[in-house]
Amino acid sequence: MRYVIVVSVVFLCTLIFAQMSVRMDQALVDLDFLFEKMVNVHPNIFFFLSQEQAQEEFIKVRTQIQSKESWNATDLFKVLSRFVAKFKDGHTYLSITDLFSEYISSGGKVIPLFVVFTDSDIRILESIDEELPPSSKLVSINDMSAEQLREEILSMVSFERESFAYARAQSLFHLFCWVIFGSRDRFTVRVLNDCGEIEEHEIDAVDFMKYREKRNQLNMGIEKLWDLSLVDQQTAIMTINTFGSEYEKQMRQFLKDSFEQIQKQGITNLIIDIRKNGGGTTNIAEYLYSFLSDKPYRVFAQVHVKYSDEALKELKIFDPILLFRVKVLNQKIIINRSSFKKPPKNPLRFNGNIYILTGPLTFSAATDFAAMIKDLSVGKVVGQETGGLASCYGDVLSFTLPNSRLQLGVSFKYFVRCGDFDDGKGVIPDIVVEVDPFSQEIDQVVQAALNDIYGK
Repeated sequence: MRYVIVVSVVFLCTLIFAQMSVRMDQALVDLDFLFEKMVNVHPNIFFFLSQEQAQEEFIKVRTQIQSKESWNATDLFKVLSRFVAKFKDGHTYLSITDLFSEYISSGGKVIPLFVVFTDSDIRILESIDEELPPSSKLVSINDMSAEQLREEILSMVSFERESFAYARAQSLFHLFCWVIFGSRDRFTVRVLNDCGEIEEHEIDAVDFMKYREKRNQLNMGIEKLWDLSLVDQQTAIMTINTFGSEYEKQMRQFLKDSFEQIQKQGITNLIIDIRKNGGGTTNIAEYLYSFLSDKPYRVFAQVHVKYSDEALKELKIFDPILLFRVKVLNQKIIINRSSFKKPPKNPLRFNGNIYILTGPLTFSAATDFAAMIKDLSVGKVVGQETGGLASCYGDVLSFTLPNSRLQLGVSFKYFVRCGDFDDGKGVIPDIVVEVDPFSQEIDQVVQAALNDIYGK
């Protein structure tokens, strides 16, 4: 099961938290705490950076922190998140979301821009109220060059695949601009239009409700966690944007109701869209699978679990044999190998053609589900390679840094995909779609699935 264990959650007033600063010695304590948890909890924290390289980076960060007598939360986040991101594990990250949510709930405004990150630049997708030319190249915001802004944002994102980093940077552009520029009422934005001319625009920040409304219009946000719609009498699209454990009861009811409708309607083609699904619990993925196939299955071929002191405490392990292996025999990492099992009988099981839509934001348990479907040849995967690796580190222990109160997540397991191999890639679609983000007329991935269904 993929899940997050929360060690402590602190809710603070935005104004207090935003203005709060920590002394340099307190920031160093937070850095030491962060690195210690990463080393203790992660099953193989030095898989990308060697221990020597990591120590060099750690010393650089200590030196940087020592350059100032005090640090506010956002500035310290920038420094520490870059350090965490260097380890290249998408499930090991530093988060400032709680603080940003408090900022928004107290009336904070955001930059009214939607952008696309490419391999070389940032492009304007859409703006709110202001007439910035769509697809124009961003030159600068508030005198910070687009190149520097792009580098700053990507350096704070924990990722394994660049496509996931780009997608996260795009979806959280408003948050990262708040981290970098602070609370602003206006922004000076310079862009390079299609005629090769630089345009300068003064744009007003907007409240988050207005931002979210526009984001939903652009289909960039998550308007619904799940949905079922009919294309025609033969084909249905099931959208599942989360496998979150907190929604498991409602999700199970949605699936049951949906497959009752699918069976009643005589649907023969089912498209399951998990392009915006960032994961959750594999319990839901397994339950979904029970509606799709009677083939024996396993979500993972292997799961390597590191039983650190922190994991033992939070998991409340009382198994004497396991404790003996970990505490006495010093077997900190236990490898569990999975056998195939038959899904339970399901009178609502679908017997038609199955298509799974994936993209750069398909992550964690959603990637596991797509890998299982592909490895077992249950359906066709359509779209772009998943943002998460099909075999990767995951399951997160969460910690609160003692002074800045920033939230740290650290992987404590390593998962090997259903097919029992690790090729260092995400799930590669059977039908690859090169998506043009500036084409809003049709959903290109859905259309590719429909073309395959109807032989076009």
